Amino acid sequence: MKFADAEESYEDAKFVIFGIPYEDAEMSFRKGASFAPEHIRYESWNYESYDLRNNFDLSKAKINDAGNFSLLEGKKFLNKVISEGKIPIIMGGAHSISPFILPGDAGVVILDAHLDFREEYLGDKNSHACAARRIFEKVGKENIISFGIRSACREEIEDAKKIGFKHFYAWDFKSQMAEEIKFDKIFLSIDMDVFDPCFAPGVSNPEPFGLGYEIFDFIKIISKKVIAMDIVEVCPPYDDGRTSLLAARIIRDFISFKNF
Repeated sequence: MKFADAEESYEDAKFVIFGIPYEDAEMSFRKGASFAPEHIRYESWNYESYDLRNNFDLSKAKINDAGNFSLLEGKKFLNKVISEGKIPIIMGGAHSISPFILPGDAGVVILDAHLDFREEYLGDKNSHACAARRIFEKVGKENIISFGIRSACREEIEDAKKIGFKHFYAWDFKSQMAEEIKFDKIFLSIDMDVFDPCFAPGVSNPEPFGLGYEIFDFIKIISKKVIAMDIVEVCPPYDDGRTSLLAARIIRDFISFKNF
């Protein structure tokens, strides 16, 4: 099954959607993120092609669904998509895919309930619980910001403060914060647990007191600068369809924002 309205050929597409159904051997709470790409595709068919809120018809948007890739092939494909002037939209998978597929020459904006700044988790430095730490090491402290944080171990917070990982807590979040982001190009990584579980119950690590639909306003503000985006940590075995539906809506709204 293709993502809804993704009927364009790769050659003619402006937006290229693809899945990387990868998850860690040891997930910290729930397993099942590898099922997410197919569920997000299925839920995308709930929506009309015409986006009423944004007054845009997605059937005109030149979208291609390239299918699913392994982690290694997904990284290669993402670089190909960007090099050819197209915008990749990646459906994970666990958050551990993000440091691995990260394109060069872009600042990183993360939306996440968790700091993900552990040095290692269960002996694995490439765990989803270390995603922001590995990105930080690749891009440097001036090129990464995380929003929506409301869970971390004490050591993560101490390390983040010590070495300068810029992050904002959920209780301080305002969509207008996006206007202060100075990156010329952005890789946007959305862990679906940034939403409160009432909006997105089917995630790998749900965390109460989360964010809501103001996230869409945040994405809209930065959308013109986003050169690639991933959506990770949807966990369909624990979902009633709500989380995959919301992930599909983020993808559709992002495309609408880019076409304004």
